Amino acid sequence: MKPSGKSIREDLGRAKAAYAKNDELRVLRCLGQALMAFVQVKPFGPERITIEGLFREVFSTLGKLSHVAVLAPKGIPYVKGQEHKLAGYMVALYKKVEEEIQRETLEVMRARKLRIDQFVIKGQKLLDEGNLLEAQRNFRAAVEEFVDEKGLFPLLASKLIEAGHHKASLEYAKRAIEEYPDNSRAYDFFMTAVTGIKDFEAGEKLLRDVQKKTGEQPLLLANLAWVLAGLEKWAEAREAADRALALDGKLEMAKKVLALAQKKIVAA
Repeated sequence: MKPSGKSIREDLGRAKAAYAKNDELRVLRCLGQALMAFVQVKPFGPERITIEGLFREVFSTLGKLSHVAVLAPKGIPYVKGQEHKLAGYMVALYKKVEEEIQRETLEVMRARKLRIDQFVIKGQKLLDEGNLLEAQRNFRAAVEEFVDEKGLFPLLASKLIEAGHHKASLEYAKRAIEEYPDNSRAYDFFMTAVTGIKDFEAGEKLLRDVQKKTGEQPLLLANLAWVLAGLEKWAEAREAADRALALDGKLEMAKKVLALAQKKIVAA
């Protein structure tokens, strides 16, 4: 869109709105756009006076932005006639602020991942000592730090299964399926846990609870069919297997359950 006095005012309005939300990068981007447009349009008369007033208003807020205040502690004054120079300065400042925010984000992420590792290691030590209660406290503390660590929940489930705590592992198998319903490892641990405690009813409840959040997922439906077969609910098992295969015709578990369910229904 060709820049105009209106587009300059709109960019400055967006900059003010971004300042209210403490979105530093958007403030700098919108201000830089407005300055470049000003140089191209060269507004005059009352419109120029209005725009220059908006520039002064936005520039006066820059020193209150945390990262900008560090990089330009004396603030950045608006100087009439220097719009082109100020536009270039905004581009450079934007890059510096962006780099600083990315660096801080990376540091926060690394610190969070370190805390997760520490909780898991401590939990494993307590698990080795036979202290399930304290181990669980550490594992749950690790879970509270979760953002996008795909392997965390299967890892915790596997540690508890290896220690013989199949029932306790279901908590993490469930969360693994909720977060990543296409992760086959999560279902492997789920099946191991359900088989270990010989409680297919608990397995059915868990999967149906997850299904309310994730909707129709092929792996989930295949495992639901397996659980229902374990409960000898053959009609429901056949239905779940059919739905799983409708979504993914290659699921061997669903094929096996479907064949068994059909055989049982015919025999009955």
